[in-house]
Amino acid sequence: MKNRKLLSLFLALCLALTLAACNGKTTPEPVDTSEQVTEPIETPAEKTEAIPPAEPVAEEVKGITIPEFSVTVNGVAVDHVAMAAYPTYSVQATSVNSAGTESTTTYIGFALSDVFQAAGLTESYIWLEAEADDGYVVSFKGKDIMANTTLLAITKDGSQFKNAPWFAPCTSGTTGDYLKGCVAILINTVDEKPVVEDPEQPKESEGLELTGETPEKLDRTEKVTFTDFSFEINGNEVTNETLEGLRIYKITVVTENKNGELSESTYTGYVLSDVLAACGIDDYSSVKAVASDGYETELSKEQAESEYTLVAIEKDKETGEDGTIWVAPCSESSSRSYCKLVSSLVVE
Repeated sequence: MKNRKLLSLFLALCLALTLAACNGKTTPEPVDTSEQVTEPIETPAEKTEAIPPAEPVAEEVKGITIPEFSVTVNGVAVDHVAMAAYPTYSVQATSVNSAGTESTTTYIGFALSDVFQAAGLTESYIWLEAEADDGYVVSFKGKDIMANTTLLAITKDGSQFKNAPWFAPCTSGTTGDYLKGCVAILINTVDEKPVVEDPEQPKESEGLELTGETPEKLDRTEKVTFTDFSFEINGNEVTNETLEGLRIYKITVVTENKNGELSESTYTGYVLSDVLAACGIDDYSSVKAVASDGYETELSKEQAESEYTLVAIEKDKETGEDGTIWVAPCSESSSRSYCKLVSSLVVE
């Protein structure tokens, strides 16, 4: 009996020790993984080299109707009859204008090297100056002058020229190197302007003279309706709707280019000061006309305020290329004061 009591006491003691040991164990705290972020593994981007634009290619085309034209090369006349014996080429050219706008155009015409040959000029030329019928001049240099991708073009995007061919150096990516209405070309084998004796005068100079008199200004508001046009003044678009209600005038003027050649043109449009007033501009000191090909002409305050200075929508009843306009200070006799292909005016 006594042994049983001792055994019971021993078992009770063991149970008490076991319970005490269990109560002494601690539960491990959970690990906070909310702040753990797996950093992404960056893979370096593969470098790709820019693909340069493809060089223009001259493709010979046949069956082209050649309109009448005549240009002078170093004073020697070359016309459509002389060029009928030479092939015509089609070249697609991509260029960027002064506003940064890129355009692609297809020209068809004669390689300038063939035009030179027709004029009896057979050397390799590296300097060229082309002049338009309105006195505008562009210069071009380098071996590309002799490439068959440099054209005297008779069509542009399928349309024939209106007055004279285009000078189209299709390897050039600058729109300002191209010229509309090319009537005269000077070339040289060295990098300087050649001396040309007795250049042939264009027919349009015959019977014209500078009188120094103020040209006649005719109101054509009730007789003229313009097609859509658009240009900018200080970055703001000006359209037919902007100028609705303004008087429309026509002025015929004789101008002289740097070679002393005279030409007569008729401009139809709005008085510049009226246009500026319609746009809320009354106080200014100068107006700069900026053409789509990069050419610029600046007018003084006196010229800009003259009633004979027109924002011309038409010249000789033709509208501007690609919706552009002319700025025509018709009281001026120098053709250098005029600007065609105008896309914007900067008024300061």
